[in-house]
Amino acid sequence: MVDFKKKGCLFSTGVVVFILLFFVADEIDLKWIAEWRSLSFEEENFSSDMDFSFKREAVIENEKTITLFGTKNVSKSENSKPVVLRTTDGGKSWKRTEIGIDFRSASFDRVGDSVYMVAFIDNNDLVNRPVYVSSGDFKNWKYVGMAESPEIGLYHINKDSSNFFALERENYPIVHLEEHCRSLIPRYAYNDKNWIVCGNNKRYEVRVLHKLGDEYRVHSRFVYKWHFGIISDFGLANDVIPSVFYVNGNVMAGIFQFRWSTSKWIHYLYYSIDGGKTWQNEKIPVFAFERLTVTEDKIIVLGFDWFYKEKRGKTAILTMPIRKK
Repeated sequence: MVDFKKKGCLFSTGVVVFILLFFVADEIDLKWIAEWRSLSFEEENFSSDMDFSFKREAVIENEKTITLFGTKNVSKSENSKPVVLRTTDGGKSWKRTEIGIDFRSASFDRVGDSVYMVAFIDNNDLVNRPVYVSSGDFKNWKYVGMAESPEIGLYHINKDSSNFFALERENYPIVHLEEHCRSLIPRYAYNDKNWIVCGNNKRYEVRVLHKLGDEYRVHSRFVYKWHFGIISDFGLANDVIPSVFYVNGNVMAGIFQFRWSTSKWIHYLYYSIDGGKTWQNEKIPVFAFERLTVTEDKIIVLGFDWFYKEKRGKTAILTMPIRKK
């Protein structure tokens, strides 16, 4: 005779165990997505006190010398002066410099080796946007004119009465790329605007565009359909957002955010050492902000997270030797 009570109890216990295992697996999976990195990277992590609002810009000269830009957090300070944080020892210590101009807010944009600071001054009904530029150690800032914003993502800096310099905010191209790109955020290469990276989400492709004459053409492409996870086996990446892209000779490197499901995003570094003929990828953690640079022999990734309540910033510096052919 079958003991249905005992069998039902075993069934219920099995269901509970399965549910627990499911949640544990999901927790491990999310931890892998958020924190795990490829073993190809060497990693250094540092925490530092921080009382400023980060404005999503950084300059990486090498794995030792990095500069971050932001403004003081007005809720924790009497003013909102811009702040520059600079390390020359790989993040172990940071030197803080306050720019001696008091703005309501400011944003920062890198163009080549220089960084432009666009300030926002609300003077009753009149809004002014003075623009300053700096390079080198970013201690001294030079006024270059007033800015106008005729559309989102573009500033015209009036250098004099006849010349305008177009500063494209956040490195987003304003050229027409409809035939090549089907993702929301194409980006210029961080160091060369003759290159653009974007996604074609309908084809599950990342496309690298190169400017020839007056137009951009597809130089290289790779498929991003599948990515491997510890618990979830194979996952279909159904969307891609380029975070940052860099070109240095035949070496190309980009950080991409892939949407695995409605709430899960994974970050990968894709790179090519043969001018885009072939591509390899490495898993990196999910950061709130990330930048990369390519030196002669290394790919360097800066990952940054900040914790307002704790007034603390956490910096991760990932370095990977560039493999020779």
